[in-house]
Amino acid sequence: MTRYLRFTGVAAVATAWTTLLSAAAVSGFDLLGPDPLSYMGSDPRVATLFTIGLAVPAVLFAVFCLNVRRRYPVPTSFAVVMLAGLFGQLVAAFVPIGGDPTAHRVHTTFALALGLSLPLLMWRFAAGQEPGPWRRLAYRLFWLEAAACGAGLYLSARSIAPLAEVLPGIAFHTWVFVVTFRQPPGARRSELVVARAVGV
Repeated sequence: MTRYLRFTGVAAVATAWTTLLSAAAVSGFDLLGPDPLSYMGSDPRVATLFTIGLAVPAVLFAVFCLNVRRRYPVPTSFAVVMLAGLFGQLVAAFVPIGGDPTAHRVHTTFALALGLSLPLLMWRFAAGQEPGPWRRLAYRLFWLEAAACGAGLYLSARSIAPLAEVLPGIAFHTWVFVVTFRQPPGARRSELVVARAVGV
C-alpha cells in the first residue's frame, strides 16, 4: 500500500487538470480572458466540478506531502508550508469567489496563500537535500517556479488571469512528477546493503 502512496501527487495532478479543463469546456470559460479560474466555481453548470477539481487534489497532495517526508530529507518547514497551502486550497474550493463580498475576500485570501506556498515549499524541499546534482536540480525547479510566479504577476497585470494561475501550477506539477519518479539519493545504496544482509 505504501508503494502506491508515492503516486498520490501524480493522481492529484491528473484530477486537477481533468476536472478543471472539463469545467472550462462545459462552461465555455475563456482561458485567455480577464477572469480568474475561480469564477468557474460561481457557475452553476460547473461549480461542483470546480470544487472537486480543487478539493480532491488537495487531499491527495496532503498524502503526497507526508510520503515525500518519508522518502526525502526535508525540514519540518516544508510540510508546514505545503499543508498550510493545501488548507488554503480546500477553503478556496468550498468558498466561492462570486456573490457575497466576505466570501470573495475569504476565497481570494486563501487562494493567495496557496499560490505563495508553492515556491516556498519547493525552496524548503531543495534546502533539505544533500549537496550534489540532485540538490542543484531541486533548486533549479524552485527557480522555475519563482519565474513562473513572476510571469504570472505580469500576465495578471495585463488581465490574462487564467494563464497567470496556470503557469505556476505547471511548474509545481513538474516538480511533483520529478520528485515522484526520481529515486532519492542513497536509496539504491540502502537497497544494496539490505540485499547483502539477507544474502540476495
